[in-house]
Amino acid sequence: MSKQKKEKKKAKGDALLGDSSSIKPGTPSPPAPPVGSAQQEAPPPIEGPARAMVIMAHPDDAEFLCAGTVARWCAEGWDVTYVLVTSGDKGTHDPEMHPEKLAAVREQEQRDACRALGVKELVLLGYPDGFTVDEHELRGQIVRLLRLHRPDVVITWDAFRASFNHRDHRNVGTVTADAIYPLVRDRLFYPAHEEDGLESHQVNEVLLAGADNPDYTVDITAHWETKVAAILCHTSQVGGRTKADFLKDRAEREKRDGPKPIEERFRRWSIRRPPRKPADAPTVTPAAAAAEVSPNGRALEGVAGIAKGQKQA
Repeated sequence: MSKQKKEKKKAKGDALLGDSSSIKPGTPSPPAPPVGSAQQEAPPPIEGPARAMVIMAHPDDAEFLCAGTVARWCAEGWDVTYVLVTSGDKGTHDPEMHPEKLAAVREQEQRDACRALGVKELVLLGYPDGFTVDEHELRGQIVRLLRLHRPDVVITWDAFRASFNHRDHRNVGTVTADAIYPLVRDRLFYPAHEEDGLESHQVNEVLLAGADNPDYTVDITAHWETKVAAILCHTSQVGGRTKADFLKDRAEREKRDGPKPIEERFRRWSIRRPPRKPADAPTVTPAAAAAEVSPNGRALEGVAGIAKGQKQA
């Protein structure tokens, strides 16, 4: 096995076991500044049950980065939706494989992983692997999905870390961050969505995965084996590793370092400001507000034509 492959394998193993060796000892992570808010207090822990959306670049990204968190949330009754931007149709060294076949294989692997975790819905946008671009059409697709599913929490790639990152990871993180703030919240961005009954929406919490300065942890010890089961669904990507291999790695780590909680780490954005009201909206008393029922947008079939884009003048 080459040195590069060994380093990649070790990095994935460290991620599974919550290794924090990449963080310099004694250096506290600075709190992530809230987006769109002047709030100074640390936000409370993220609790549910609630709705979450995981927006990633490739099949298997979420399993390595946050499957333990997803498994925990699903066990607690959360509704979790996955959105995958690319089909992962380039991720192989097999000389007999071609993009169309690999895309089909990886789609089925991702469906199996979602089933293992309890994910409610999987949305596949089908972009080619390696060619994700920070552009208007993809932003519109993400905004539309956020308005359709209305998540309270979004997990996506940290596009802002200083270390090297895959271009798809970086661009998906950037597009998603822009979609969350302020595009999905302000109705005049992609106004054609209103014609389909999709109202503006505010995402309250964002967890950035793959961050080099994480400041928020989720204890996944009780759900680690579910995470491993989901990872192993990606047979084309795990190089023949088995559950026994993961259990052996964990046992060796605990023998060396002692038993520790297994955690997934993120950089957190907390968007803690009330949604905007129309300028002519009447003042609503607390009693009246409690009695209000928000209108539901009508269900849409699939994601065909998902990015209608801005109306042209």
